[in-house]
Amino acid sequence: MTQFPLHSPRPAWVSFGKQVLRRMISDQINAGGKRDAALQDHPKSRLLDTLNDLPTAQHRDSEELDQLRENGIDGWALDDEGRSRPATALPASRSLIALRLAATFVSSRNVMDTLLAQGAVTVLSGFRTADADQILTACRCGILPEEWKVTTLGDERHHEQTLRVLQVTTSTGSSRIGDLYRLERNLCEALQQLCPLLVLLPDGESLPDSLSTVLPDPVKLEPLSRDIIMAQLEHSHSATGKIDREAVEPVLPEDSALAGLGDPEVLLALRVPDARSAAERLATAISRTRMQASGAGALTLEAIGGTSPAHQAAADLVADLHRWQRGEIEWSDMSRSLLIHGEPGTGKTVLAAAIAASAGVPLIQGSFGAWQARGHLGDMLAAMLTCFQDAKSRKPCVLFIDEIDSCGSRTDTGDRNQAYRQQVINEFLRQIDLLHREEGILLIGATNFPGKIDPAILRPGRFDLHHEMPLPTPQQILVMLERAFPDSGQDLLPLSRNLTGQTPAVIDARIREARARARRQGRSFDPRFLEQVLGQEEGYRSRLDERIAVHECGHVITAWLYGEEIKHVCLCPTGGLTERTAPPGAGLEADFDRQMTIHLAGRAAERLVFGTISAGAGGGPNSDLAKAARLSLAMDHELGLGIHGNAWFGPQDPARLTASERKRLQERLDHAEDCARALLYPHRHLLREMALVLTREREFDASAIRSWLKDLPRKSGPYKDPAGTGDDISNEATAFSTGSV
Repeated sequence: MTQFPLHSPRPAWVSFGKQVLRRMISDQINAGGKRDAALQDHPKSRLLDTLNDLPTAQHRDSEELDQLRENGIDGWALDDEGRSRPATALPASRSLIALRLAATFVSSRNVMDTLLAQGAVTVLSGFRTADADQILTACRCGILPEEWKVTTLGDERHHEQTLRVLQVTTSTGSSRIGDLYRLERNLCEALQQLCPLLVLLPDGESLPDSLSTVLPDPVKLEPLSRDIIMAQLEHSHSATGKIDREAVEPVLPEDSALAGLGDPEVLLALRVPDARSAAERLATAISRTRMQASGAGALTLEAIGGTSPAHQAAADLVADLHRWQRGEIEWSDMSRSLLIHGEPGTGKTVLAAAIAASAGVPLIQGSFGAWQARGHLGDMLAAMLTCFQDAKSRKPCVLFIDEIDSCGSRTDTGDRNQAYRQQVINEFLRQIDLLHREEGILLIGATNFPGKIDPAILRPGRFDLHHEMPLPTPQQILVMLERAFPDSGQDLLPLSRNLTGQTPAVIDARIREARARARRQGRSFDPRFLEQVLGQEEGYRSRLDERIAVHECGHVITAWLYGEEIKHVCLCPTGGLTERTAPPGAGLEADFDRQMTIHLAGRAAERLVFGTISAGAGGGPNSDLAKAARLSLAMDHELGLGIHGNAWFGPQDPARLTASERKRLQERLDHAEDCARALLYPHRHLLREMALVLTREREFDASAIRSWLKDLPRKSGPYKDPAGTGDDISNEATAFSTGSV
């Protein structure tokens, strides 16, 4: 815990804050408007209050105070009758807002010179929409001088000592345009009046450009701090207006931590009977929040150990956040957002949690699915707004938004949900833009289908970085196994090979199932038992794995011969996977022919080694045959590189091709497979040997692939980024599907 000096000097605003609270208590007691005689603000009363507010003023001698402290009693808070709580206190939510206002304006003189100056316009920000009423109450009953009044009405005649208050509240969706128009109209009307104007701008709201450029910069309401909490405790937990600062101050958390607490944590802590216990409750709430955000079972990036571009981008974000916190870089100089895409179960959520854990900041989670589950459009947008406001109130933090593809795209016009979708996307874009005006918030998004997302969401400035979440490496699988068997003392590498090519979600599910099987059989769950279970499940796959390995090695060798960068190849329960990075092409016919050849190289390898082919190259829209067919059809009908010349007919439905078009497609794909087989034939012995080792090892990384293929001639070298960043120009995976085998 941070150590603070005892009896730290009190800020200048505390005396003003206590005066404000006394006036508000008087107004609460006298609902009719007359001030209580005991609390009247005449010169003698002000003098007594000032003397009592002095830090050293005490009702008991030091020896008695020390004895009471040893017995766990706050002697400073006890009045002459032995009471430790005030006879009257304001609700905590009201007094805290009043103290924050007092800390913002510092003194009654500053209130007169700034907020209430003739023709003054003040924009106040840094509070929740729900706090606006409390701000109005504090202004009416405490912050402003007695002779001043506060009004939110625009049609009454205001005398000179009136503060006009205008609150910015806008709807979401289509009605927002009308709200902004009314806001501008009301503001223009208010500016024509002589009285000073206060514009309340809650978190999550923004002024129209026509107003934000002419109004003064917002004054931010002081956040919760140690001094504000101390003043609150003296108000609510003392009959004398004093507390034992020597006992409370060392326990109270630092300002930045207190500022990140929500109302429930603060109000719950203030329910305890004495000031020190309240400070301890606040410290406990902050500790619990930090554990939930970054500790309690969450893996760090170092523990995950990934080396993919997505993992590297995550590490860079954390490093830059730490540099920003140390004041070494400006917030505007760093990337602040990352979109992670990939198949379900690859660990996108885990990576976002690891970013927060490594940075030591809270993780705020939201998802389109959860927002949509709230109900109709208004409820959904309200849930979205709450999530973004939560992130702003707890910065620095990581805001993770899952299932972004659920928002769709405004270009989708084929259903009746277009109006709904457009309003959702527009509001989502607005919230992202408002979020990026704040400092200290990293935005992480996740999706399984990036192609379904509106382009305006994907552009830099909203999501700066885009990276695919790959399947886990053997080292990452080892980490999962070590967590499952923390004290086994056994070599877990063979087990990691058996689980290669599977997503973390699948691996975790298989471990849980094996654990449950061991429990049902009354056996101990250890690595040998898991290996036995996996062996039983995988025994029938040996011959199939051999064919899959040949298929994938055919892709690898052919792509290598064409100068592509091969990043990864592996076998998995659903088939095989080859990840490759193609060098940039000029869009020539030869470039597309090369890609069709690589797509059908797996099929060619099977025919070369086994003399037969399987259905592994076909299947769904992401199969080898489907990709090659789409390229061939695109050349003819969309790209102007085929038999139709300078003509564009749009994407073609393979099911609606004419007989001559089907024949042409078949001939081009046959030719592509023949080319692949001709390329592989001189290297057939390497193909068999490489596939045999892949069957056993289950996976090759980029280094292992280079070791296998370094002596093969290449038609062109792999593309190197001239900037030296190593960024992929394109990324394409070819997969062997076993669904129809």
